[in-house]
Amino acid sequence: MIPPAVVIAHLDPDAFDALPEEERLVAAFAADLWLRPEQRVPRGTWRSHGFICGRGYGKTHGIAAEINRRVLSGELRPPSAGNDGIAIIAPTEPRVLEVQVKSLVAHSPPWFRAEEYRGGVRWPNGVRAHSFTPEAPERCRSGNFELAWLTELVDWEANNAIDAWQAVTTATRVGDCPQYMWDTTSKGKTAVILRLLEQHEREPDAHRLQRGTMFDNPFLPAEYLRDETLKYGPGTRRYREEILGEVFAEAAGALWEQEWIDEHRRTEPRGAYDLIVLGVDPAISTTERSDETGIVAAGAVGDSVDVLDDLSGRYPPEQWAAIIVDWHLARNASGCVIERNRGGNTLVPIIRARAEAAGVRVELLNPDAGKQPFPKRTKGRLYVREVWSADSKATRAHGPSVLYLQGRVHHVGVFTRLELQQTTWEPGTTRSPNALDALAFAVAELAGILADEKPPPDVAGAAAVAKALAAASAADRRRQGRVERGLRLSGRGRLGI
Repeated sequence: MIPPAVVIAHLDPDAFDALPEEERLVAAFAADLWLRPEQRVPRGTWRSHGFICGRGYGKTHGIAAEINRRVLSGELRPPSAGNDGIAIIAPTEPRVLEVQVKSLVAHSPPWFRAEEYRGGVRWPNGVRAHSFTPEAPERCRSGNFELAWLTELVDWEANNAIDAWQAVTTATRVGDCPQYMWDTTSKGKTAVILRLLEQHEREPDAHRLQRGTMFDNPFLPAEYLRDETLKYGPGTRRYREEILGEVFAEAAGALWEQEWIDEHRRTEPRGAYDLIVLGVDPAISTTERSDETGIVAAGAVGDSVDVLDDLSGRYPPEQWAAIIVDWHLARNASGCVIERNRGGNTLVPIIRARAEAAGVRVELLNPDAGKQPFPKRTKGRLYVREVWSADSKATRAHGPSVLYLQGRVHHVGVFTRLELQQTTWEPGTTRSPNALDALAFAVAELAGILADEKPPPDVAGAAAVAKALAAASAADRRRQGRVERGLRLSGRGRLGI
């Protein structure tokens, strides 16, 4: 719909010029005149309101105008005991300043001008907006906010996006009706956007959603629209995402399609499997910014592979070792395929320590014996194959993704986070999808397509461990110290953990 100001100017081009100077100034900051009805944040007692729209739709203007309106009207109060005001969060600190702070200041009227203050915003009546980023999700956990604004969700750092969203929305909990607003363009689904869409589908009145395109904004010049259209190419995926604001089921360069997973999904595991293994991609540290340890269990029957469980998470070494051993005992797994790039020679002794405590012997498959088939389950033994991944993640994942396309891999149940990694990770990006790597190891082993790569000399593994430990937290270094001291004990390799 057309903003009222456009209608007035069309009917009477001189209407605004005829107003006294004071009234023209007031009219310039009257959001109800300049915002389209669908661009305005609605009044009401909803919990969240979001915009998924093409670039240039006016998402930022709509939210900034609503926040200024609430501050000016007194709906949002100055900080007090148990009330910290407003939280604003963008992908990075520069984006907080460039997008949110700049917009809130620019859309505040001259007689009630907001100002940048300590990386956030402060209004003349003392109301404050505190800035945060997904890069440090723990910072806002202890806050108490009446309102939050989450912007550019599609660009949030992937490893911390869910934690940041949960932290800031949980902290938005004071006042008569604590609410959060969010906006994003689209580049395929992300973990946070997926959760928000699920909320909207489940409770559309409590979690509002507005969609729109670049063409909805009547203030954009025709030359600009034509240039943007030609830039992305009408009908292309980028055009549909950037201009039309469409959300696709997977990222453009992802190796998996959601349809491949959905079409061959199973609801129950089979009665018996020829072989069950766990793929493991261990992380060295366990801080809030660390990669997860990827652990995915899969079973084979003939030339078909079932993905049985995604056990990935941030674990200290003794915990992920316990998961491997417990799964081996409880679910008849023969053993695990584990990447040794970062952990080097420390990984198998960690597993062995946990296994021996459970009365299980660990047997390391000989890397010099060619492509030795993974042994069947043997009571009292847990087999371990170490793999050194010299190739890129894309190369390792390509073979398993082709098996999905052929309908030879079945997910037993729904593994939301794993499937999100499969359908959103694009080769060439920097984030590390460890669950996806663990999946690739397990599926490749069971399908007989695991690359036969020789590990480099042990010194390379030791250097990788040393480098990772240098960046780990003090707590992780102390834990690793216990592991290394254990390695110097008896020849049996029992660890003091």
